[in-house]
Amino acid sequence: MQEKIAADKTATDRTAIDRTAKKWLKARRERAFRLLAAREQSLHELREKLLKPTSAELADPQKTPPTSTCQALVDQLIDFLLEHDLQSDERFIDDLSNKFLRQGKGPIALKQGYYQHQLEASLVYRHLQSLEHLWYLQVMRVREKRFGDQPPANQREIGQMQRFLAQRGFTPSQIRQAIFQD
Repeated sequence: MQEKIAADKTATDRTAIDRTAKKWLKARRERAFRLLAAREQSLHELREKLLKPTSAELADPQKTPPTSTCQALVDQLIDFLLEHDLQSDERFIDDLSNKFLRQGKGPIALKQGYYQHQLEASLVYRHLQSLEHLWYLQVMRVREKRFGDQPPANQREIGQMQRFLAQRGFTPSQIRQAIFQD
């Protein structure tokens, strides 16, 4: 008799967990669509945001399935998004690169952005290779916007240009090209 009661209680608990997991997954699916509709997200960034509990879940932990279940459900959701091409690290890299180029950033800053979002190394390498021809034009554009097209008059101006362009994420050779217009 007690075994039957224990089995019924276990089945009831499992049903409650399944119901909670379904509601949680539905909320995460909606959150994923909202996030991806706003802008492209890296795979790492999206996973972190989907696993982060909402304020309602923090207030009432009963609304959240066990951690291992949450991770498995998020992995399933991400697989679905990838399968249907709703999330793409390639599109994210393109968007991030365009953003950095508009902001006047150089390749070092771009690499740091890629690293921060934990993007696949081979994808990053290919994309950086495709942008290689832009860096000279970019460093010249940034230099001229900030300092004009006149050569530096003295060492102080050279130092200012070097620091500014280095802070923008350009390499030393690109900075030399921009300052001395090799």
